[in-house]
Amino acid sequence: MFKNTSISMLLFICSVVIFSQSKIAGADEPSVLRVLNFQADNGFQHQSKSVALAMVETLGDANGWKVVSTIKASSLTSLDLNSFDVVVFNNNCGNNGAIMTMPEQKALQQFVRKGGGFVGVHCAGAIWKEGGEFQPWYEGLIGTKLIDHPKVQQAKLMVEDRTHVATRHLPAEWTVTDEWHRFGSNPRANVNVLISVDEDSYQGEQKMGGDHPFTWCQQYDGGRSFFTSLGHTKEIYADKNFQKLIEGAIVWAGTKSDEPTQGDGSSETKLPIAKGLFLDLNADQDVQLKEGTKQVESWRNQVTGNAADLFVKRDEGRKVAGSGMPELKSNVATLAGHASLVFNRQELVNMDEDAFDHLLTGDGYTWFSVMCIYKQKPGKPNVNSFFGNLRNGQEYEGFWGNLMDDHRVWMGSRNGVIPEGPRKLWDEKQNPQVVSKQPLDVDRYYLVMGRMGAGKEVVELNLYVNSTEPVDTKSVPVNPKANPSKMAIGQERDATNHPGYESFCGEIARMLIFERPLSDEELQTVATHLIKEYGLDVSKVAGRESDKAETAPKN
Repeated sequence: MFKNTSISMLLFICSVVIFSQSKIAGADEPSVLRVLNFQADNGFQHQSKSVALAMVETLGDANGWKVVSTIKASSLTSLDLNSFDVVVFNNNCGNNGAIMTMPEQKALQQFVRKGGGFVGVHCAGAIWKEGGEFQPWYEGLIGTKLIDHPKVQQAKLMVEDRTHVATRHLPAEWTVTDEWHRFGSNPRANVNVLISVDEDSYQGEQKMGGDHPFTWCQQYDGGRSFFTSLGHTKEIYADKNFQKLIEGAIVWAGTKSDEPTQGDGSSETKLPIAKGLFLDLNADQDVQLKEGTKQVESWRNQVTGNAADLFVKRDEGRKVAGSGMPELKSNVATLAGHASLVFNRQELVNMDEDAFDHLLTGDGYTWFSVMCIYKQKPGKPNVNSFFGNLRNGQEYEGFWGNLMDDHRVWMGSRNGVIPEGPRKLWDEKQNPQVVSKQPLDVDRYYLVMGRMGAGKEVVELNLYVNSTEPVDTKSVPVNPKANPSKMAIGQERDATNHPGYESFCGEIARMLIFERPLSDEELQTVATHLIKEYGLDVSKVAGRESDKAETAPKN
């Protein structure tokens, strides 16, 4: 069934030496992750077995995990599985006979049912002979079972979910040489598919009728399960993309959570909605500091694969180099222990000129900001921007979020349409301001949200504060030819002529932008999640005249 060749370690050893110098973003955990690297088997012996075992050990060294490797099934009972966070079935086959005794099977079941994490690699899907009630349970843990495959060859993988910690580093299409298994059933209905294989890209009859998942994850019987059918050749274990895939899988499986897997977010702080997520700036992750300081040099987008990948400091226009850097504030008690970035009229800029253009020209958007404001400093009257991509010029296209000098929050989507008559910065018909009626309190954390509808003519702008009942709604015409500029966080644009002049004073813990208008139900789902995740007090809804207390978002 499987082809056997000689073992070659040289390529792998070279790759892991390089790989061990760095870690996947978001892989650091507050406590040491404990991993059982399990390779007991009873079946086909892959040439890649030894490099598979060594790869997980190397990942453990790079991340500071405690990894215990074993080729004995008895380890499932002789070791205390409760002392581990994740069990990795690491390319171990069971096509010839049972691997585990009944006590060992029960030990694995109990581990998963108590919230343990499971990662299955390649031939872990071909453990067929366990028998009894355990066999269907195990196939459910995997999601299906491997049945056959064509010859090893190159094929194209489609990365369906690029927000998951295991896949966010991958390109949208990934070409790999491996063994393309056909499964006994399509697992899609029961799992969150992360990667599928394009069946037109390989030769052979072993196909799934066009829909061919190949890597997925799920909540299963109290625990977390991640499976990838990749991993036949020894060469793939030297592939950095594959190494990061398995690293992210172990991190994800080792993070105990009651949240559903579907829509697993772009970071360790999971989001319940992933479709259309374009930007996720999370102060807990991928914040690069200037050596020996808390000053932030860059902030990386947790959604990979688009042009808005990195927001960096700008010195241009600053009298003092580096004075435009915000600072990291860690372990904020009133944010449930999360971090935030403190802006004192500073900014971080994404240098792609057109990354966000499509949001304004018809696609629409939804943004979320978990933020706190300070007393604003004098600058341009009523323009204290916490993000924006204004095109400075005749048309002034862009969208952004701001504070008035009296701390009322407002948003706009300037479309480049100039009204007849004298030119106005703001015009209720062409370029309206959507404004809260009540100010935000200083030194209090809020969830502020904005939404622009999709369309080619006239759409709605909605502004929300701590609730999914809008504090203001106005209509705005869409200009399909609008051309905004670079996106800035902490500023309304890439204002190199007067940096900091139109910036805000305060903190941002999380900034999300979806490249579509979320439905009311989706808006409520994400808002509820963020309020819970960051421990926000939403008893005051700034912006409505009644200012009635609310404890949860509503439609």
